[in-house]
Amino acid sequence: MSLYPLNIYSCHRDQAQTVKEFEILKYFCEKEGIQQTTWGGRQHVLRWETPTTFRNLDAADLDYDTSLSFADHAGFRCGTCYEYTVYDVVKRQQLKLRERPLIAMECSVIDERYMGLGTGEAAFEVFQQLKTTCQKFNGDFTLLWHNNRFVNPVEQELYRALLLPLN
Repeated sequence: MSLYPLNIYSCHRDQAQTVKEFEILKYFCEKEGIQQTTWGGRQHVLRWETPTTFRNLDAADLDYDTSLSFADHAGFRCGTCYEYTVYDVVKRQQLKLRERPLIAMECSVIDERYMGLGTGEAAFEVFQQLKTTCQKFNGDFTLLWHNNRFVNPVEQELYRALLLPLN
């Protein structure tokens, strides 16, 4: 299997590349004995082009996407915290793909270039408020926490605190 070149930065516009990258992922998962029935993805740097990216992910046969969020602010970009079926507005047809709206990304809340709340109480409160809103409406609190952020013990602790059930 040819692994390169991978072009993760612009595959949101390239159906063949999207399909190829998903096939590579499944190949290595199979080699490692990882089995699952549901596959999803998220576009790196939340790069997106409607309706192209939806079509690409659908063509790759992913079950769901979780890219739709704002990088600079946590919240409800899709206006909901429920998974929904994707619709191609140009071709006027329903796709197999489902969207799981991304409610919060750690860097959106923590990083200075975005909301800049750091890792203290203010950041925790923003995450908790979003989580509480999702729970109030029996929705899903979809949280993205990049694996490279687990190096910092303070960020690890914030993440652990967010995983605790609400009272």
